[in-house]
Amino acid sequence: MKTIDYELIAEDHRIRLGMIVLQSDVTIEDEFRAYFKDSDISLLVSRIPFENEVTAETLGAMSQHLKQSTALFPLTQSFNAVGYACTSGAMQIGSDVISQVVKNERNCDYVSNPMQAALAAFGHLGAKNIGYLAPYSTDVCQTMIDHIEASGFNVAHALSFDEAHDQAVGQISPDAIYRAALALVNSASQDLDAIFIACTNMKCATVLDQISADTGIPALSSNKALAWDLARTSGIPFSL
Repeated sequence: MKTIDYELIAEDHRIRLGMIVLQSDVTIEDEFRAYFKDSDISLLVSRIPFENEVTAETLGAMSQHLKQSTALFPLTQSFNAVGYACTSGAMQIGSDVISQVVKNERNCDYVSNPMQAALAAFGHLGAKNIGYLAPYSTDVCQTMIDHIEASGFNVAHALSFDEAHDQAVGQISPDAIYRAALALVNSASQDLDAIFIACTNMKCATVLDQISADTGIPALSSNKALAWDLARTSGIPFSL
C-alpha cells in the first residue's frame, strides 16, 4: 500500500461551547442548533447516565457520573463555556460543585446550567414575579420553586404536567406547552414579569415567541436561558 501526504488545518479559533446532556434528553441538542444556526461556533456534546424517572434521588445521583462525562470530551479540547444541561439536576447537585468538577477535567472559562442561567435571565429582565411551568412531580416542582424564591424572586403562579418520566416529557407537544403557558397566565392572581418553562427536554423553542406575543410577557425556557448565558459569557450575540 502506498502512503500519501496530508496537511493539517489551522487551530480552530471559533468560540467553543460544550454541553453535558442527560441520556434521556431528546430536545436540547436540536434547539441549540436552531438557536446558534447563525453563529460560527464549535459545539461539542457529552452524555451523562440518567434513569428515566425524575426524582430527587435520581437527579442527585448524576453527580457520581459528572466527572466521567466531562472526561469524555476530546482530551485536548478547551472551552469558552460549558453547560450542564439539566435544570432540576443542577439544583440538586449545586452550581458550584458542577463548575468545579467540569473545570477540574477540562480547560474552561465558564460553566453554567439552566437553573443558574434562568436566575441570571430573571435579573437581566428585571423580572420579580415569575410564572412557572414544568413537567415534574409536585415534590420536584416545589423544591425548584423554593430554590427560585430563595434566590430573591417570587413564583407568583405555577402549573405542572406532573410527569415523572423523562422519556414522556420529551414527547409533550409544543402546542400543549403553548396552551399550558396561556393557562398559567390566565389563572394567575397577579401580574407576571416572566414565564419560565423548566426542563431541557420540553420542546418549546418553536412556541416561545408566540407565547410572549400572545401574553405580552417574556417567555423563557431552560434551553433558551442556558443558550443565552453561554452566549453572553462567550461574546456571541443572543437576545432573550
